[in-house]
Amino acid sequence: MGLTSTQRLAYKVFGVRAASARGLPKLKEALRKAQMPVRGEAYLAQSILYAAGTAAVFFLLTVLFVPVLTVALGLSNALWLLVVLLPPLAGYTAYAALLGTPASNAKKRGRNIDQKLPYATNYIAAMASAGVIPAEIFKSLANQEIYGEVAKEAAMMFKDMHVHGRDIVTSLRRAMDRTPSVKFQELLQGAITTVTSGGDLTAYFRQKAARYQWENRVEQKSFIETMGLMAETYVTAAVAGPLFLLVMVAIIVLMGSGEMSQLQLIIYLLLPVINVGFMFGIRAMIPEV
Repeated sequence: MGLTSTQRLAYKVFGVRAASARGLPKLKEALRKAQMPVRGEAYLAQSILYAAGTAAVFFLLTVLFVPVLTVALGLSNALWLLVVLLPPLAGYTAYAALLGTPASNAKKRGRNIDQKLPYATNYIAAMASAGVIPAEIFKSLANQEIYGEVAKEAAMMFKDMHVHGRDIVTSLRRAMDRTPSVKFQELLQGAITTVTSGGDLTAYFRQKAARYQWENRVEQKSFIETMGLMAETYVTAAVAGPLFLLVMVAIIVLMGSGEMSQLQLIIYLLLPVINVGFMFGIRAMIPEV
């Protein structure tokens, strides 16, 4: 894919600075593992451009609104510090967020690969047992969208072998370099060792499929146990605890030693915060299958 007009402009302005940045190799690795089709120098230059634009926008906003807030509303002149502090802070935040996006996407891909790998390995083992050659296995796997990012990795390996004419060992090594999943790297490394040593690749995939299926069952069992513990914690922290607290505060209010605002604080603030916290916590813990 070619550069967008914004990336070309950013590269013209900040390309020299981006090319000499200290963290450029790490950024290139993150972009490769995230499968983001853009050069590291162009992405870094684009990030600098967006950060500068964000700082400029916040500078204009503070220059426009600080006088209004200071004069019309009679607020303190200390608000003028926002003109100095807010723009660079906003620009740095945007720059850090953009630079962290490739690594974040790579980690997300890695988690998806780890979650789909037990099922994908079982598919590979079944295809290999039927006598299908590796190139055709990866081609077939690439067409199975149910395997998520593993299917994309398989598509890249098939492209290396079928389009670029690389042998299976070279294709597997290239896949090792670009995948963000340590478990997938280990699978590929084992496949390379098996091929180069003249071993039985079909037997290797069968063994790894059985191993991953066992590990997946252990992880699922551990997850169920964790969910049981979370359910007990929820009953204690979000049901029994607040109910006991409500009764106690209600008694105190009836005795004239408390205020109704305390009950309102528990009902309208504490209970929603606890329930929302548990909701997001459980949602983050649920694995994709």
